[in-house]
Amino acid sequence: MYSFKKKLNVVELYLSSELSYQELAIQEGINNPSVIAAWVNRFRIAGPDALRPHKKGHKKSLDKITKKSNSDEYEDHSIDTTAEHVKELEDELLKLRIENAFLKELRRLRLEDEAKMRERRESSTVSEDSSN
Repeated sequence: MYSFKKKLNVVELYLSSELSYQELAIQEGINNPSVIAAWVNRFRIAGPDALRPHKKGHKKSLDKITKKSNSDEYEDHSIDTTAEHVKELEDELLKLRIENAFLKELRRLRLEDEAKMRERRESSTVSEDSSN
């Protein structure tokens, strides 16, 4: 069983590098590369929360949960939950912005390299033609 932080770290490493699942599994000491593939797929579909561990067993029924009599406490709790949720969304947005910027820069560098390779091929073709 891997921690949420470990899973998130591995997924972010995969998304930000050109390592294969196999290479990353070896590097991170994970026995089965398909585990990483599953994490990446879950992350892409549902975000970081998909990597969090899930509680096992049955959910408690509503009648077993004790309700607080003070409505102010209930309102404060829902505000805290909302603030916590907003913080999680802001964190996720920041990670996605960083990932997006990284991928854009990577694409720009690849296109630049391809253009240089084309120039080299064209210049070598021109020099071969002029030598004949």
